Amino acid sequence: MTAILATPTNDPTTEAPSESELVSFDLYADIHKGIRGELFRITSSAGSLDPGERCAREQLLEGVHRLFGFLVVHAEHEDQFVQPLLEVHAPYYAEVVASDHVRLEDQMAAIEARVERAASASKAEQRGRIHHVYRELAAFTSAYLEHQDFEECKVMPALDAVMGTDELVAVNAAIVASIPPEQLGDSLSLMLPAMNIEDRVELFAGAQAGMPPEVFAGVWALTGSILEVADYEALGARLGID
Repeated sequence: MTAILATPTNDPTTEAPSESELVSFDLYADIHKGIRGELFRITSSAGSLDPGERCAREQLLEGVHRLFGFLVVHAEHEDQFVQPLLEVHAPYYAEVVASDHVRLEDQMAAIEARVERAASASKAEQRGRIHHVYRELAAFTSAYLEHQDFEECKVMPALDAVMGTDELVAVNAAIVASIPPEQLGDSLSLMLPAMNIEDRVELFAGAQAGMPPEVFAGVWALTGSILEVADYEALGARLGID
């Protein structure tokens, strides 16, 4: 059940700005790395778990629920903060993104129902149902990667061509400010392990400059529980944090 990107009603080749290899600020870079990593992890775990272990099947169900819930919230953030910009500056891309979000959420709902059935399956059905879930997760991962590629390679250059770095940074800051603390923790737990040291330095330098000291201290403490000790210490050294 692989989703295919919708075709815009307008031909982007006649309206879209030329693509650039680099953009001044990428709204998608960090969060997309985290999502990719978790999609790969969940799909791989579905392929390798013991289908006869009820605990393993229930853990898969919990992981799928958590990831898909995060993806829904992520799409809501894009709908609130990015979609209005696209509707003004690149309506041919706004249509694709809106259609993709609906299609991907429908696909997620269907997969969650399959995982729920697999979690409570009879002994005779366990292996077959888990394998079906694995195939569906792989197909969804493929579809979601295609969606991410469209946003990174089409949407982001289009916005970068008409908005300055400061405007894009402000949009990103507005998205982060809208995230409740418990959801911010979920975001960091996905993103940080998937990011490289330069990504992390950029993220935390901005947070350190923009957050009250006590708030940043809480975020920094949380980071210590997410990253490996060596990675945490390396980041602290780059930021001048003892």
